Amino acid sequence: MNSLKELKYDVLIIGGGFAGASTAYHLAGHGLKVLLIDSKTWNRIGDKPCGDAVSKAHFDRLGMPYPRGDELENKISGIKLYSPDMETVWTVKGEGFELNAPAYNQRILREAEAKGVEIWDQTTAVKPIIDHDTVVGAVLNNRRTNEEVTVYTKVVVEATGYSRSFRSKLPPVLPVAEDLDERDTDIAYREVLLTKDDVEDSDYLRIYVTQKASPGGYWWYFPKGKDKVNVGLGIQGGMGYGSIHEYYKKYLDTYAPDVDKNKLLVKGGALVPTRRPLYSMVWNGIIVVGDSAYTVNPVHGGGKGSAMISGYCAARTILSAYETGDFTTNGLWNMNLCYINEYGAKQASLDIFRRFLQKLTDEDIDYGMKRKVIKEEDLLEASEKGDLHLSAADKAMRVISALGRPSLLFKLKTVADYMKRIKQLYLNYPQSPTMLNQWKESVDRTILEFNNAISN
Repeated sequence: MNSLKELKYDVLIIGGGFAGASTAYHLAGHGLKVLLIDSKTWNRIGDKPCGDAVSKAHFDRLGMPYPRGDELENKISGIKLYSPDMETVWTVKGEGFELNAPAYNQRILREAEAKGVEIWDQTTAVKPIIDHDTVVGAVLNNRRTNEEVTVYTKVVVEATGYSRSFRSKLPPVLPVAEDLDERDTDIAYREVLLTKDDVEDSDYLRIYVTQKASPGGYWWYFPKGKDKVNVGLGIQGGMGYGSIHEYYKKYLDTYAPDVDKNKLLVKGGALVPTRRPLYSMVWNGIIVVGDSAYTVNPVHGGGKGSAMISGYCAARTILSAYETGDFTTNGLWNMNLCYINEYGAKQASLDIFRRFLQKLTDEDIDYGMKRKVIKEEDLLEASEKGDLHLSAADKAMRVISALGRPSLLFKLKTVADYMKRIKQLYLNYPQSPTMLNQWKESVDRTILEFNNAISN
């Protein structure tokens, strides 16, 4: 390897997936010298096992261009949610896109590059450079040029995904080095296959909730057109449920009987964080975004939309920091406030809902969906706002009690209460770093209380 050389940039973005690309896109054209690196070759950047579905609302809210041409594989009108026995189907409407994710991701990077962002593929961050408790850059390994390069910068954006390969090398006492409990993850696997016939209702995503076939997660069947589907499942990590490949083989014919197994196009697995976001997404000289910051939706495991939100908030924060010249934790603190206001408070509420769902039996879910203890509109509101209202459940209390299943309703009331409490805690996120530890203790205590409440 050639001798080490030094370069200076205003911003270094480590990782070119949806979060890193969105950050670069929103920073481009503002006069900053930005370098984005990714360990993959250009034609594979953004290629990650995923359901590839993103709500149209995210693009509209963030001013991101819609997918076009081969970037758009299907337009989505909504989701059909199936009970474990598949006798009850809920339909939740909402526009979205089924993406060719690498193609869209790479287009966003090219547009950022056209506005001045420098992009190095096949490049990894070997280690952070820290000076007086501040991240001031990174040592990079550029495999294209066989060089080791030291990059000094005012801000590092950590967008390395689930691997957390850069921030995991930071001192563990820093909030942005926060580790992940395996039980707060999903192990996911998916394949993209052609179907034997045209897909019925091809503009609707299908989700199959079943503890038997996907414990702590769900199966998905996402059409990518008339004769192509993305099909897979997630199971909760850290629980000893066994091989996800065995679940896939055993139940594929149940949830995707129409696929042609001889026409497999893509396959792959991934680990997905499914919890509330990092307690702080910033520290001196560093911002963490995307999966590395635990921005994935805890209930459905989708992470592309929230990754885009985190990139948007990161870019806004960096531009503001350059106006003030303050790249300390205080100067970057608005990243936390922006993300929590845009998505994080709802995400924390859904983390509570996720914990509840993972404790239900298939019989509980069948019963709840059939009796409409929660209605489709309640589920939609919970998904969009993180609020769970139980007016329908309140009216059904006597009926449910008479039928011998009152515990489900009582637990739902507990869930709704704690979702409200945790969301309010996040909406009251500390305005400065000095109160972070005290606030974190309140969050931890609330989650512990909830876990105890639903375990009784």
